[in-house]
Amino acid sequence: MTDVKLSEEEFPDAMAIFEAYFQALSKMSNRDVALQQATAQAESMFPGFEERRREYELQKRDQMQHLRMGKMLKKEGAEETWYSGARTTRGAWPDYRKKIAEKLPDAAVQAIDDTTEATIYRMANPKRPGSQRKGLVLGYVQSGKTANFQALIAKSVDAGYRIVIVLAGMYSNLRAQTQTRLEDDLDLAVMDPMKTVYWDPKTDETHDIAANATATSLNTANGVVVMVVKKHEKRLKNIEKFLQRIPKDQLSRYPVLIIDDESDQATPNTESGRDQISTINQRLRDIWKSVPTGSYVAYTATPFANLLISPAEENDFYPDDFIVSLPKPVGYLGADEFFDTSEVSDEAEGDELIHDLSIGIPDNEASVLVPRGRNIENYDPEITDTLGQAIRWFVIATAIRELRTGKINHSSMLLHTTHRVQAHEQQKEVIDDFLRELARNADETTMRAVFESQEGKGKALRGDERNYSWSEVWDRVLDILPSITVKIDNGRSTDRLVYPDDEPQRVIAIGGGTLSRGLTLEGLVVSYFLRSSNAYDTLLQMGRWFGFRPHYGDLVRVWVGPGLLDDYRHLARVERQIRAEIAQMAKENLAPREFAPKILTHPGRLEITSRGKMADATLVHAGIGGTRRQTIYLNKEHDAAVQQLDAARGLVVRAAERSAGSFLKGTNGNILYRRLRNEDVVEFLRGFWTADPWMQPEAMERWLGEYARCAEWDLVLVSGSSQNGRVHEWKPGVSVRTTRRARLMDGKWSPEKTSFDRPSNADLVNIRALMSSGDYTADIRIRYENDKLDIQCAEAFERLDKDDVGAVKEFRNRFEPDLGVLVVYLIDKDSKAAPSSKARTSMDSEDDLVGLGMVFPHAGAEDPNEYISALIVQNDAEESDELADNDEIVVDREGDFEEAE
Repeated sequence: MTDVKLSEEEFPDAMAIFEAYFQALSKMSNRDVALQQATAQAESMFPGFEERRREYELQKRDQMQHLRMGKMLKKEGAEETWYSGARTTRGAWPDYRKKIAEKLPDAAVQAIDDTTEATIYRMANPKRPGSQRKGLVLGYVQSGKTANFQALIAKSVDAGYRIVIVLAGMYSNLRAQTQTRLEDDLDLAVMDPMKTVYWDPKTDETHDIAANATATSLNTANGVVVMVVKKHEKRLKNIEKFLQRIPKDQLSRYPVLIIDDESDQATPNTESGRDQISTINQRLRDIWKSVPTGSYVAYTATPFANLLISPAEENDFYPDDFIVSLPKPVGYLGADEFFDTSEVSDEAEGDELIHDLSIGIPDNEASVLVPRGRNIENYDPEITDTLGQAIRWFVIATAIRELRTGKINHSSMLLHTTHRVQAHEQQKEVIDDFLRELARNADETTMRAVFESQEGKGKALRGDERNYSWSEVWDRVLDILPSITVKIDNGRSTDRLVYPDDEPQRVIAIGGGTLSRGLTLEGLVVSYFLRSSNAYDTLLQMGRWFGFRPHYGDLVRVWVGPGLLDDYRHLARVERQIRAEIAQMAKENLAPREFAPKILTHPGRLEITSRGKMADATLVHAGIGGTRRQTIYLNKEHDAAVQQLDAARGLVVRAAERSAGSFLKGTNGNILYRRLRNEDVVEFLRGFWTADPWMQPEAMERWLGEYARCAEWDLVLVSGSSQNGRVHEWKPGVSVRTTRRARLMDGKWSPEKTSFDRPSNADLVNIRALMSSGDYTADIRIRYENDKLDIQCAEAFERLDKDDVGAVKEFRNRFEPDLGVLVVYLIDKDSKAAPSSKARTSMDSEDDLVGLGMVFPHAGAEDPNEYISALIVQNDAEESDELADNDEIVVDREGDFEEAE
């Protein structure tokens, strides 16, 4: 043993090396040998590691140990890892891996292998009667979660699990689709007692679990019962009966794996009282209570409801034992690809990709396509201009994709404007008539106009794909038009969506909740939706354009109503934040019961999930110390613009008085005044309008008084980088150039759908982002350039990644914790949008406009356990999405449906 002391800074790197070696070696030798060899390897690279690790184990003896790499939280005090690795030759996993290797790239197969290994390590030991575990696997919308949990099923069966229950959402079509996938991919139909695994399915494509299902196959050593069941009260009761028929002494030897797909829907308790339990939640509790040995693994892409379950409720389904965040699959187009989640602007004002691929639906057309109120007798839909454009583009995009691939592919368009079943029937009739007319009398001029309007979009996703001439596309369009079908997929339809492998479908799918929950729309190229929702989870699930789009990512288009794209952009930030928090909590060795996820609210506009699911939850930490805020809504109205400019000019004068007229100037022309006081900031805000609730004078005064009484403030006057900017004099001898910020087009956002109180006669514009990445440290940079930083701070600033918000926050907290920053911009009234922009337009203002950025001082005394609640909003224009979706599944028409009514 060495006498060298390993530093705290080196220990995390040494632990990473140790864990990597232990992970690899544990598959080839027993745990003790692997532990010894991994420790020796880390010690050779980091002398002193063995002793430091021993100290660490003593300190964390009862807490989680990282035995696998990955973004995972594991329960404090959980039992030691039992899993020795997946089979490599004979078994369900080797068979499944071989099958998916024929369809997926090597990297995708390896990712499935790695993530399911990480998950099964944390599951209950099937050889230990009485062992139970509950966990959550977080995926992405339309990202292939089914392939992941199929792999987990295969590995679990090989490890000794004997009963597999897959809860496949709330809809019959999703259950049937999941059933078919499992039958095909795991060979469930091959019921051969001589094989390594003797599958005994209790459900099939048209039959859910029956009331009299039995488990005789479990009497054979390799028998495995498997069932795919929807979350229907009577079906869940049938599962409980099935388990209760097995004698208790035998059931304890038959480990149960429950996979809860779309686990945020119906599983969480939706009753608001702690002593009240919703029907589905109670049925699931009863099932789990009947499982003596087993694991419950929840899968979802929208975990808001799951993470807000009370951890104190032992019988509920909070993921006590582990949380796994799946990596983003290669080739997946998700929120980060479609939205800019950085909230950073720059002079180029690059547009989010979704704005390049989206088309707004005017309010007057939306009113035609969305039935209002409960009385649907007067609903009379028609093919509006944008709906006609969307259908034509669907045909054109399908043609281009088939030209690229040289074959006919599944191709889908989604129409989602309402949950009302009767409205779906009327929409189908209208679209059928429109398609028949297109096939009989195709208007090449109109079709070509649509082609030319969309042809140049999506270049960032085109890659090496070829562009085709209109004549080539038109010939293919004529072949395709007669083959397009229109399908309704809701809780009452009988002719529902099916995608046979040997019969490619070109289909326009009309529906509501069933199309936004789990069901895969193969080859989805066009989405047309107006159905809004107040809930994060519902909105994210509606975003079915996320997913894999080989050879046609640039052809994807989304038609939406005003306001929805802003909602999705916010949700993209929420999604990124949750994944980052899971990763951070894993680094800090926090258990799920200690893990209180902060979920960003959208006050006045969106709920995180349904109110019942949030009954026991404290939603969001209110702490704003060290954070950055900015004005993105500006008021162009003349009197208001003049008032804002006067307020900003008064602030500059006050700053000059505080600093006896001295200021620093940066190489980019920015100007820095130092050491404003809290009362100066509050007084300025009293005369300055902003929509941000934390930049209101009353809120600011309360926060500063409680958490940052000794704070001081820097003032940065930003000088625009464009040489075309006009020179503006804030006061004699203090001048900057105006900054360019173009506004969003009117169709890309809706003032009526904002949550704040708008000033009377306001002429609001939305610039989406004000601050550039460098503005978070603008004051520090000016001091650095003027040699006004001490050596330690200057060296740290040189190493700092200025684009990493977390790193900048840590830097400011370390060197300037009591310093806040006001960043003032003068936005040019003549700001122009980039010529290539599809989302922005010229500012066209009578006056220059003042933008305000703010970096809050850190709040050392701020209570980390203080939280605020999301503001719940009523929307009278539309019924609750939760109730609406449930309306579609009250009728269960699978197999013995009469019994299950």
